[in-house]
Amino acid sequence: KLETVDVRELEMPLPMHAILEALNELPEDKALFVYHKRIPVFLLPELEEQKFSYRIKKISDAEVHLLIYKD
Repeated sequence: KLETVDVRELEMPLPMHAILEALNELPEDKALFVYHKRIPVFLLPELEEQKFSYRIKKISDAEVHLLIYKD
């Protein structure tokens, strides 16, 4: 039930655009797993506004995993 997107190689602000686009196409019963290189602080308010929940796991200084879903 996961869709995956890897935005680690994209330059700002492309990761945010790629994530929002993937969420726009995400089926209701799926979650989005994101490989990112940092915590996307500008994305988080947007997720909350769109009623998405998220979990963040910092793997290292250069890698973060996000799980984004609707309750």
